Amino acid sequence: MKNFWKNLAEKWPILTLAPMDGYTDSAYRQTVKKISPEVITFSEFYSADGLVHSKFLAGSVLPHQEIEKPLIIQIFGKDPEMFARAAEIIEQYNVAGIDINMGCPAKKVVKSWHGSCLIINRDTAFQIVETLNKRSKRPISVKTRLGFNGTESLIEFAKWLESAWAASLTVHGRTAAQGYTWYADFTQIYELKNHINIPLICNGDIMNYEDGMRKINNLNGFMIGRGSFGNPWCFLKDGDMIDHHGNKRPGWFVNGQYMPTLGEILEMMEFHATALVQCKWERKGTLDIRKHLVQYLKWFPGVGVYRKRLVTIESLEVLVQIIAEIRAEFRDHLDLQPLQINSLDEFKGYWGVD
Repeated sequence: MKNFWKNLAEKWPILTLAPMDGYTDSAYRQTVKKISPEVITFSEFYSADGLVHSKFLAGSVLPHQEIEKPLIIQIFGKDPEMFARAAEIIEQYNVAGIDINMGCPAKKVVKSWHGSCLIINRDTAFQIVETLNKRSKRPISVKTRLGFNGTESLIEFAKWLESAWAASLTVHGRTAAQGYTWYADFTQIYELKNHINIPLICNGDIMNYEDGMRKINNLNGFMIGRGSFGNPWCFLKDGDMIDHHGNKRPGWFVNGQYMPTLGEILEMMEFHATALVQCKWERKGTLDIRKHLVQYLKWFPGVGVYRKRLVTIESLEVLVQIIAEIRAEFRDHLDLQPLQINSLDEFKGYWGVD
């Protein structure tokens, strides 16, 4: 069990879905895995203290479906003992590993000396990893950044994490001070690989499989985060035209990115929404799906016609009805990509395009 990441590294490349607060809940992970079962998914980041003190939190975010496995649960905090107690709770849910958030740049997280603050509070960071390794049967990984403000040594930090028995390391190609501004830079991450022996994964501005393979260089894998928004097909590679059930995919690849048909998009929207409602019940699930729906249809020129209804849905039944309306209106074009539909003369006036 502790060799989970080491065994994955032998297969190369390791494909991972980033932990993203407000996004990578169970339904999101199911949606990505339905298309790309080989992807290793990370949960949203949860407070170690919160999991220990709230049975409701643990009982609502840690249960997951078989399709999501192997699943990594990410936690944040600053108290090694609370991390260890949280790990005991997490292990009850048969997850593959536990990841420590040492990279979140959000002000509310940094203000509490959690997340990326552990890059500069290194004694605590190393103690957390050591304590978790002694108290947990699961492999302990770390997700971090190039540094807090860029003056710290990434190599030194990573070597200490490795000495504390971190099983793998994911590095986002920006400092915490940079947040999500400018472009991710992997130069230091490539150099880091020459100094550590544990699997090393890169993260930051990776949009799809081909983009990840261009950037992976000497690393063990890559992680996709925001590139998956509205695009659960992002991990597909050219050649994946036959799905895992032996069926031919109806879309096709353009510049390394799989371009789903309108029919596929609508099917995935319904799957995602249904999974959300099953995980979080009707009210919460339909509120959460709103932010995803327009992103699924961002390349669909007709999204403006449906936008207001999509972002104000109150039930799964209403969404299913809207999807049925789109299917009916575009029944002769469901096998086309959304951008192709825009180029058809019959819809130019409808979309207000000259």
